[in-house]
Amino acid sequence: MYRLAAVLMAVSTLALAGCAQNFDQGPDGKVTDKIKDGKKFYLVVDPTTAGEEKKFRVSKYDYHDCNRGSKYPKCVDD
Repeated sequence: MYRLAAVLMAVSTLALAGCAQNFDQGPDGKVTDKIKDGKKFYLVVDPTTAGEEKKFRVSKYDYHDCNRGSKYPKCVDD
């Protein structure tokens, strides 16, 4: 009985680990806006190199870690 419980626990842990959100990283720059659309989270970044602002999807954790005016991706790494 205990072995079955241990096996089920291990399988559920592996299944949850595979559900992590992986989004493409946006450009380096300064966060100018944060947008929440239902359960989707976006950051708008003004690139340090020449270019227009870019809106891209991020995980809710990255969304909460990066404030307006912070440097992306440093705000995610801290």
